[in-house]
Amino acid sequence: QQSTTNGEIVQNTSRHKTTSSFLRKEYTERGKHQKPSEKCKRVQKKMTSGEKEEENDDDGEEQTMAEREAWLRSHGVEIETAEDRRRMNVETTTTNKEEDKEEDLKEEKTTKKLVCVKIPSEDLNPFEEVVLEVATQKLGDVLPELLKPHFMGGGDIDVNLARQAATKQLGEEFASKSQNLGVSLAKECAMGSTETFALVRPSEKNGRKGVYIYLDEVGLLKGKAKNARASSLAASCGFPGTTFHGDVFVGAVQTEPQPMRSVDFTLKEMDSSASWLKLAPMENAEYAISMKELEKAMAEKGAGGGPGLQRINMGGGGGNDDGSLPSGDGDGYRWEQTEDGEVEISVYVPENTSAKTVSVGFRANSCVVIDKSEGSNSGKTILQIDNLYNKIRPDECTWTIAGGSKKNEVCVSLAKVDAGETWPQLTTTTSSK
Repeated sequence: QQSTTNGEIVQNTSRHKTTSSFLRKEYTERGKHQKPSEKCKRVQKKMTSGEKEEENDDDGEEQTMAEREAWLRSHGVEIETAEDRRRMNVETTTTNKEEDKEEDLKEEKTTKKLVCVKIPSEDLNPFEEVVLEVATQKLGDVLPELLKPHFMGGGDIDVNLARQAATKQLGEEFASKSQNLGVSLAKECAMGSTETFALVRPSEKNGRKGVYIYLDEVGLLKGKAKNARASSLAASCGFPGTTFHGDVFVGAVQTEPQPMRSVDFTLKEMDSSASWLKLAPMENAEYAISMKELEKAMAEKGAGGGPGLQRINMGGGGGNDDGSLPSGDGDGYRWEQTEDGEVEISVYVPENTSAKTVSVGFRANSCVVIDKSEGSNSGKTILQIDNLYNKIRPDECTWTIAGGSKKNEVCVSLAKVDAGETWPQLTTTTSSK
């Protein structure tokens, strides 16, 4: 604006250029859909009406971009510049990297590695360590579940073989009623099913660390090849004559300090010099003896009314008057039964008898112990029991060698088909040879 000599105010034409420039710039910065600021409205109104506008100190000259941005921000206008976008991208990228790193660390904390050993059924394939992922908070023996995928599929179930096995173990009557046996086994095959075999149970001598074989529960019915090396390992632990089919895995469980959990088992521990393997035969023999002593002690205390050890006959009859389960002696052996469905037969053998010089066979209703030592006694039947009182499960029967104060014993464990039944006698006849 300029003043004349009579004090009249005259609007400078350059003012319209400056004002219009301001409006264009503000619209450009705010966008055509953004609500205009109060100053913008005021300038528009005065330009339209031709009114004079008081001049501000900063309106006389063009503003820099930084000044315009500062002014708009000071009046509540949100502006996003190219520099703002670059800075935002950098901050977002940094944040994402930090979040990813935190997620990785979190995942590492919630899972851990677990090592076990695979024994392939093919002798030409070497043993190998298998590393599995397991949740850190997962307790107990986790390998049966983790190894299921390794046993999925792998061949069709031989239904005829399955029926024969069911007949052998459970009897003809049960097998004839199992109309959907093939369907049930096919589901097991598709989902994967793991069976566990104890090579040595946790004890004080082995540091409370048990070692187990994990195998395909229906490997035999799939027609899987025999695993000779797994059978040899079981024999080294005091379980000769045990047969495995297909690939198997060896893992370990630690029971103390509590809680019980799966622990690493490496290739190094498969060496014949490993301490657990050296101790296994004696550990298993002592375990068998201790179970017998425990059953005997419980029977005695139960008969005497010991607190918390009252003996309950789950077999529906057939027990002795004193509450104990029937047992007895025979020619060269003694037998007894447990409440968990097993019949224990202790066969007396010479002191120099070892697992290598004895063979034990099982059928659905009989068992036999044979001398395999060299010399005149080779092939001689030590004990043969036919016509067992009821059917047993041959695949679940076991035996081991145990040392006694006077003579060695072959400890034979028979698994009853009907675990809750009490046998009043060992055989259906009064004699055995």
